Amino acid sequence: MNRYNRRVEERENSSSETGPELSLGSLWLDRTLVGCAVVALGYLLLQIVLFRYGRDQGIYAVVAEVMVRGGAPYRDAWDFKPPGIFAVYALARLLLGPDEHGVRVLEAVGFASLVGAFMIVSRRWIGEGKAGLLGGVLAVGTQAQLEFWHTGQPESFGAVLLAWALVCATHEPSGDRARHKEIALWVGCGALYAAAAMLKPPLGGGFLVSLMVVGARVYRRESGGKVRALALVVGAFSLGGSLVVGGVTLYFVAKGALGDLYQTLFVFTPHYTKLGFRSEWFWGFVYLAFEQWFVGFSALLGVGLLLWLGLPSFGRREREGALHVMGVVTFQLVGIALQAKFFPYHYGAALPFGALLAGWGFWKLWLRVRRDMAYVLLFGLLIYLLAGARGASRDLTDTFWARSKMRLTALLHPERRDELEDYLHTVADVNAGANRQVAAWLRLHTGDDTTIFIWGFEPEIYHLARRRPASRYIYNVPQRVSWSTDESRRVLMEELHRAKPQAFVVEHRDVFPHVTGNRDDSAAALRSFSELDEFLKENYRYVLSMEDFDIYVRR
Repeated sequence: MNRYNRRVEERENSSSETGPELSLGSLWLDRTLVGCAVVALGYLLLQIVLFRYGRDQGIYAVVAEVMVRGGAPYRDAWDFKPPGIFAVYALARLLLGPDEHGVRVLEAVGFASLVGAFMIVSRRWIGEGKAGLLGGVLAVGTQAQLEFWHTGQPESFGAVLLAWALVCATHEPSGDRARHKEIALWVGCGALYAAAAMLKPPLGGGFLVSLMVVGARVYRRESGGKVRALALVVGAFSLGGSLVVGGVTLYFVAKGALGDLYQTLFVFTPHYTKLGFRSEWFWGFVYLAFEQWFVGFSALLGVGLLLWLGLPSFGRREREGALHVMGVVTFQLVGIALQAKFFPYHYGAALPFGALLAGWGFWKLWLRVRRDMAYVLLFGLLIYLLAGARGASRDLTDTFWARSKMRLTALLHPERRDELEDYLHTVADVNAGANRQVAAWLRLHTGDDTTIFIWGFEPEIYHLARRRPASRYIYNVPQRVSWSTDESRRVLMEELHRAKPQAFVVEHRDVFPHVTGNRDDSAAALRSFSELDEFLKENYRYVLSMEDFDIYVRR
């Protein structure tokens, strides 16, 4: 007991910024709060590990498989996302194998580390790492509630990189070789922001924010040679960013795919971005992005942010930290407004930083209630009610908590796994059971070394069937949009004539006006693509249909 009394005395004699005086009972309540947070964190991370693929994750996995075999994105497997996400999926495949849960394990490990990063920066900015733990648990909870479709995305992994970029930007080493350590951290910070930009360009905007924050800190600290010190900061940040960008460029040069990258990211993608964007609506889009970030995804985040804004500040360091965080978030939200799609996963890198600030808000409230057990119980009731109120899950008929129970049932009862997994991963026009059945048929009726072709928007079937795609176009959006039709159809026909796929699958009812700019499905688009239609009729015979898929085999 003497050890605990000594710790209480130390806390009572510490800076007043840590909140009201701490009694022995409050110390035990803090431990209980931390224990509950750790248990919740473990449960939420398990849910992320149990997610399988949605449509986008299937795309990334197929491109990653091609990369592991020696191919290159855009040239050998086409998608219009930046290259960073393909590298993440390729890394997961190399480290953990081709199973769908491999990248989910990588995602869960990343978010566990994000909690650690939040604890570090919270200790530096407000003097208490446990506030960062609360923010981290809120971040992981929001991420898990985005469910399988909106996780495992570029923004998901980008959030982890940005969290550690903040750790690098806020550390001030002391002792021997402090300047060398500081320069290394600045290089690391620049590299982390550049890597985040390789996942989604707006995520790199925090580079400028952290550069200005670090530059201001160094300028105030240096008594002489201020210009030289600032040049050193800019040089170190730029070196880190250049190493990443240069490494990616060299990879594509070595693969002979730099032109393919350029055509995809700088010719095709701007047209896609403009589908929903209207310049006269820009500021309305910005407002909508901030509104959705604040209150659109989680009652816990919204209330936590209000508590953070409404309760007294911990002081100057908190304000500096909050401005730093909000600067990073602002670039992301403006990027969402420019895309003008407002998909939930677009917020995947911004929501965790809202959760960090919300965690500070709940910690401020906790400091005021932990002196009275009745208030502590009300605090717990508030958290319980908010957790069951508005959540981040979208487009689903069941609550996150009900789906979590089903995931655990599937884990513990293998005989029900396919049934439950099919239900849990079916949303909108995607039928997970049909994808699995089509893939099983293809695996049974085609050779291991043959290629197949899917005229549709379900590239996950390639992954499930363990068959190579016959073309770089693992889905048919380039052939269905107005701005790339001619060239992409020409290249597709060349590749199909060369590959001679053993099976040909045509999808129905995959209508995406926000992606293709029209309301045609793949079957309708096939009728307007005479060369492909003739290729199918001359070389293939119809075998059967499964849900939305017609399956043909080579004559």
